[in-house]
Amino acid sequence: MRLLYQILWKDHSRAHLLGAFLGTLAGFVLLLAGIQFYMDIKGILSDNRDLLDPEYIVINKKVNIGQTLGLSRVGFKPDEIEEIRGQPFADQVAPFISNEFPVSAYTENERFPDFFTDLFFEAIPDEFIDVKSEEWQWDLEKGTIPVIIPQDYLNLYNFGFAPSQGLPQIPKGIISMVNFKLRLQGQVRGNYDDYQGRIVGFSNRVNSIMVPLDFLEWANQKYGYFKKSDPAQLILVSKNPTDPSIIRFLEERGYDTIREKLKSSRMNIILKFILSFLVIVAAIIIGLAFLVFLLSLQLMISRSSEKIRRLNKLGFHYREISRPYILLLLLLMAGITALSLLFTSLLAGQLHHRAETWSMDVSSSLHGIIYGTALGLILLISIANIGAILISTKKLCK
Repeated sequence: MRLLYQILWKDHSRAHLLGAFLGTLAGFVLLLAGIQFYMDIKGILSDNRDLLDPEYIVINKKVNIGQTLGLSRVGFKPDEIEEIRGQPFADQVAPFISNEFPVSAYTENERFPDFFTDLFFEAIPDEFIDVKSEEWQWDLEKGTIPVIIPQDYLNLYNFGFAPSQGLPQIPKGIISMVNFKLRLQGQVRGNYDDYQGRIVGFSNRVNSIMVPLDFLEWANQKYGYFKKSDPAQLILVSKNPTDPSIIRFLEERGYDTIREKLKSSRMNIILKFILSFLVIVAAIIIGLAFLVFLLSLQLMISRSSEKIRRLNKLGFHYREISRPYILLLLLLMAGITALSLLFTSLLAGQLHHRAETWSMDVSSSLHGIIYGTALGLILLISIANIGAILISTKKLCK
């Protein structure tokens, strides 16, 4: 075997093989580092989100000039709701129910200035509401309507309207103690009833004035006379809010939501785009390096064609003659695998130390998929090159 090496490798330049080696190594490191980075950032996004507490996303249709002119409606039709329910990212979907009658609120209290304002009500099933209160129930005999208002409404008053008007700021506890009346107006003039209203909580999830669903269904049946319209908003529950298909689906259908809720989803899209770009670049580099390997080995075999024919006439099988080239290839592939994993591990360690300064938990060791990817690519390149070597030597031996 040593004699074969001396005969076949004599007077061959190794420069082209070195170039192929370095090119393949660079492509592997770029690819493996990109996958490692993606897996680390994806883990950070998942760890910072309680998987037992799914994301609640309120969606609506975008308002356009046609809806302003009354040429189209903004509500969700039943088939559109069913389409959303059928999406893989949607675990639960519920429409918002609105009041179908006029609602107004007023106060009659010596401690507070009188006020009168028109209102609107909306309701969704209780499991979608983030405020948990024993008072959140409708009892016709008691006649008190529990109300939940958005935390943003209170913030707008306390930190925007009140300072600009020289008015006092109001804490949550004081607002919850305020007694006010709610007037529900029927279709016939003078056909109205007054009920006691009470704010029982402040929602950080739903940006609307909420009342219990059973109350609003009862009130719509008793007082409602507005033309029943399709729900203008839906609340969607997703256990995987980082799924890029959420944003893609909303944009394709012309739906809208509070984009702040989907930051992680947009980040996931960006990460996948970056990884896809790195994979394409790495694939190009690895592909070019593979061709250089293939051409280099073919050139070495071609230059040794006379020697290979003589060795075959002396009784050496073409597989025996191919062994030196195959061994050289396997040594180069083993070196690429070892060095690419080493360099990727060093990069992962640097990312880990940098992430610690940002208070992020990033793994300092390589993910299992890195080893699988490296092994799979090396086997693919090795098998393809070994096949080409055997075919070339077999042709020369014939």
